[in-house]
Amino acid sequence: MENLEKGIEVSQLIVKDLQGCISREEKVMLDKWLEESPENREVYHRVQGRVNRDERQGIIRQLNKRAAWERVDRNTKEYKHSILRRCMRYAATIVLPLFVVGIGFYLTRDKEEIHPVAEVVTIAPGVTKAELVLADGHKVILGTETVDSLASEGGVNIVKDGNGVSYLGNKEEGDLAYNIMRVPRGGEFKVRLQDGTLVYMNSETELKYPVRFVGKERRVYLSGEAYFEVQRDTAKPFIVVMNGNEVRVLGTEFNVRSYKDEKCQFTTLVTGKVLLTTSDRKCMELLPNEQGIVDPQGELRKEQVDVALYTAWKDGNFVFRKQCLENIMEIVERWYDLKVTFEDEWCKQVSFSGNVERYDDFSKLAEMLEATGSVKFKIKNNEIYVTKR
Repeated sequence: MENLEKGIEVSQLIVKDLQGCISREEKVMLDKWLEESPENREVYHRVQGRVNRDERQGIIRQLNKRAAWERVDRNTKEYKHSILRRCMRYAATIVLPLFVVGIGFYLTRDKEEIHPVAEVVTIAPGVTKAELVLADGHKVILGTETVDSLASEGGVNIVKDGNGVSYLGNKEEGDLAYNIMRVPRGGEFKVRLQDGTLVYMNSETELKYPVRFVGKERRVYLSGEAYFEVQRDTAKPFIVVMNGNEVRVLGTEFNVRSYKDEKCQFTTLVTGKVLLTTSDRKCMELLPNEQGIVDPQGELRKEQVDVALYTAWKDGNFVFRKQCLENIMEIVERWYDLKVTFEDEWCKQVSFSGNVERYDDFSKLAEMLEATGSVKFKIKNNEIYVTKR
């Protein structure tokens, strides 16, 4: 860390010099460093050129992305602080230290290797893909190359619609027939149901639904995670069933998360109003920005939340706020379709905050996580090993 710390110190002097607020003693120190080698002088002029060409904001944006990840909960005595980590932590709210740290990274990038995963392995993000099971059991593999017209069932046409499919037809008579949409790990898909309701399906999710809605309600069955934009119909409530529990709405937007390998179910309301009902008929009404949680014992509770944390995935982003690494890597496993192994249990409880583009390959996420200085990743045969740095 000696080289890195020296880089940070020199970078502070460079920034002061460029701002015209460097003291006489500091100027002597900077001049001495410049005289040490032609490489030092070249670095100084390159940084100076960046500032003169108004590229400071570009540097700050890149570092702010890293700095957001530095909001690490340090609740363990085993964590060892360094000068750079403290700089990065406070950089999220102070612009000047961001620029200082940026120069420090630039000065020392050839002397300390901190992103081994990004340079060795590329793990692609999830893509648009799903499997559709028709009422007669016939299976159709869906993706970006799906044909325009897929099938016709009970007077309803199933057609390609962007990165998903739509069910078109207004006929309500006849028998109730169900389709099943399955999105595997490493996939996502959209379904527009016959009533106009739009469903965004996340990785490792299954949705069972009628080809057309018959009767006095619109009932679907979900395992996994999905975001619903429900078409309003006061005469036919829309009901999402998750392992016996129900979310009942008339017309609204909400996210539900009910994975078999997770202990709790989460319903997060964006607009409108919903009624959450457990399998033993306990009820709770949710308003916008509220999240209803059903625990393993069937108990209900609700919390005020920032809905963006639970819905950003459908818009192509991951948003984390003080989220433990164990939960983050569960999301990584599903979206990137790989296995994660923690070689140090301590790493599971380290928490992070930050925003990441969902369609970046895993190396971008790994780079940000490793930049905090708390963890590192090794990849072998599509399995990620997480260790303490």
